[in-house]
Amino acid sequence: MLPVPNSPDIRDVSDEELDRLITGLSAAMALPLDPAHREGVFTNLRQLLAQADIVMSVVFPPETEPAPIFRP
Repeated sequence: MLPVPNSPDIRDVSDEELDRLITGLSAAMALPLDPAHREGVFTNLRQLLAQADIVMSVVFPPETEPAPIFRP
């Protein structure tokens, strides 16, 4: 998997940037965010970014192709 050019490293997202992201997303979705819940949203988003970092760190060989049909 090739890196996306000019994409920020999710490990480098500062607390201030994450806080602005939460503010912007709640405004964009017209979803009021109770100040009492903000810390929990922040913590969960930080954990999701850490998990995404694990997933994005997997490197597949060039010959890897997605399955055309999913069958559980």
